[in-house]
Amino acid sequence: MFKWILGIVFSLCLILAGLYGYFVRSYTTAEPPESGQLKLDSLVVNKLERTFTYYLPEQLGEQPALVFVLHGSMGSGEDIRWQTAYGFEHLAQTENLIPVYPNGFENHWNDCRASANYSANTQNINDPAFFKAMVAYFRQHYDIDDQRVFATGLSNGGHMSYRLALEVPELVRAIAPMAASLPVKNNNDCGVRGKPVSVALFNGTNDPINPYGGGLVELMGDSSRGSVQSSDQTMDYWRVLAGIPSQPSRQWQVTTEKKPGPVAQVTEWSANGEVMRLYKLLDSGHVVPSSQVHFGRLFGGDAPQIEAADEIWGFFNSLEKKREPSSAPVVPPEEGSEQLAGRH
Repeated sequence: MFKWILGIVFSLCLILAGLYGYFVRSYTTAEPPESGQLKLDSLVVNKLERTFTYYLPEQLGEQPALVFVLHGSMGSGEDIRWQTAYGFEHLAQTENLIPVYPNGFENHWNDCRASANYSANTQNINDPAFFKAMVAYFRQHYDIDDQRVFATGLSNGGHMSYRLALEVPELVRAIAPMAASLPVKNNNDCGVRGKPVSVALFNGTNDPINPYGGGLVELMGDSSRGSVQSSDQTMDYWRVLAGIPSQPSRQWQVTTEKKPGPVAQVTEWSANGEVMRLYKLLDSGHVVPSSQVHFGRLFGGDAPQIEAADEIWGFFNSLEKKREPSSAPVVPPEEGSEQLAGRH
């Protein structure tokens, strides 16, 4: 009898492990660069110690760009490093940029969704202040180019990039959210400065969490994040804000020999020094597009025909330097803060 029960338990464990491997397990086949340095540091902002890691290539040029790469819900800076296939670090070796991976408060960002039940939102953590402090830090230590500060992120991280663009548009030249759409108006508690920034949006048509056509965002039964606008409505908001006509300036398709028909449709609008670009990822889900990263089927399907880091940096790097440098002062860490030692 005991052996029979033990056999059943063992079989159930195997089944559960198989289901986890198929539906949930996510991983990358990529490796970080062998050279360069990954550093860990912290700043005290509003009496909270906030941590971030960043990658320094062996040869850093003058006035490098700064790219914030933001993790999703329940994630960390280390998670978004591998979820982007370490792509920004490989780019940094030749493209004169510093990728930065901040950590949200208790693994979340306080984005614009008023109803969200995670502590970053319920405690109203001042995340824009954290980003201002980081920009000041990198200006002080690495003389970054103030007109080339960018933000991208997955899911909750993409939503945080929206908040930066809405509330501190002078801080970021452009954003590139992935698997994230603007919340509906009655659930958007962000302040709006009304100044345009350039936006590239990557959303999958099979996203089961952040629906491409808009609607309720639900993550493992938690619907507290409320509803979002459609991907098209999200792009319309930024396009209209920038005074760009509705007629696209160009459109193209991404194809692959492995699959008939397009795997992505890309639409771009541009005018007045701003560029808006929508990547409609056909039949993919709540993922970072990459051939080197696999997300479990729970997330709706991979997007292996596009390398997110390459596409995002190509978009950022193509933009004009048109705005005045940020007037944010250099703010050293608050008294009593501890800077953590850098590491490889």
